[in-house]
Amino acid sequence: MKKYIITIFAFLFVINNLLSQEKNNFEESRKNVVEKANDSIFKISKHTYAIIAKGGGGNVMAYESKNGFIIVDDQWEDLEPTIINLLKTISNKPVLYVLNTHFHFDHTDGNKTFGKNGIKIIAHDNLRKRLLTDQHVAPPVDVIQKAYPFEALPYITFSDSLTLNEEEEVIKIYHVNNAHTDTDSFIEFQKDNVYHTGDVFVRYGFPFIDDNSGGNILGIIESMNNLIEKSNDSTLIIPGHGPISNKKDLINYRNNLQLIVDRIKEGIANNLTVAQIEQKNPTKDINWYNGLFVTSKIYAMIIANPIMKKK
Repeated sequence: MKKYIITIFAFLFVINNLLSQEKNNFEESRKNVVEKANDSIFKISKHTYAIIAKGGGGNVMAYESKNGFIIVDDQWEDLEPTIINLLKTISNKPVLYVLNTHFHFDHTDGNKTFGKNGIKIIAHDNLRKRLLTDQHVAPPVDVIQKAYPFEALPYITFSDSLTLNEEEEVIKIYHVNNAHTDTDSFIEFQKDNVYHTGDVFVRYGFPFIDDNSGGNILGIIESMNNLIEKSNDSTLIIPGHGPISNKKDLINYRNNLQLIVDRIKEGIANNLTVAQIEQKNPTKDINWYNGLFVTSKIYAMIIANPIMKKK
C-alpha cells in the first residue's frame, strides 16, 4: 500500500509540475521531474521484469532474451543510465529493442538516448506521425511536446499488430483504437501471461485522456473489455503508472469508468445541461479526485459517439 501511495503522488507531482509551467518552459519542468525519480525493478515472471516508476515517469517493462533485453517504454532521456543500471542488476546484456506504448513524453523521451545509441524503436504508425511534429498535449496537462529528432522516432511501425517471435516467448504488440490517445498499443508477453498497457490503464485514479490526440473514454472502456476477456486470474498487468496489477484491478477500473459514462448518459437522456450533470457529481462514491476528471470533456466525447447522435 505504501508503494502504491508513493506512485500516485509521484504521478500527481508530474501533473501539478507541468500545470504550473508555461508551454515554453516544458524542458525546465521535465528536468525538475527527473530529479525526483527513484525507480525499482521487480522480477514478475520467468523472463520479465517491471521497473516501477516513483518519480513521475511511466512504468518500464523488460524482457530478457538470450541475446539481450526488449524493453517497453523508456521514460525520460536523462533516466536512460538509471534504466541501464537497473537492467545490469539482472545481466550485462544489451538492450535490443524499445517498444513504445504511446507517444507521450513521460513514456518516450528516452527514445532520444536509446535511439542515438542505435537501438531500434518499434511502435504504431500514428505514434511515429505524432513524434514527427510538435504536439499539444490536451488540458489539463496542456503542454507542447516538441517534435523528436530522427533517431528518436520508431524505426519499425505497424498499422494493426506486430509479433516478435523470441525463442522462449511470443511478444504481440497490437493497436488500441482511440483510447488514451490514437497512438496506443498493448504489449502482450503470451507465454509469461503479462501485459503492459501504457496509459490506457492506470492506477492513480481517473485517467488522463488526451482528446487532442484522439483519446476517448469510450475507447478506453472498449479496450478494457477486450483485455478483461483475454485475461485470466494469473495474468499480470503493468499499468502506465501505478503498481503491478491483475484482472480484478482491470474490472474495477472498467466498472468505474462505465459508471461515470452511464451517469452522464442518464443526464443527457434527461436533457440536463453540462452544469446540471456536473452538479450531480458523476464520480461520486468512486474516490477518483485527482483533478483530471472534467465533466464537459467527457460529455463531449459521449455526445460525439455516432450512436448518441442518432438519438
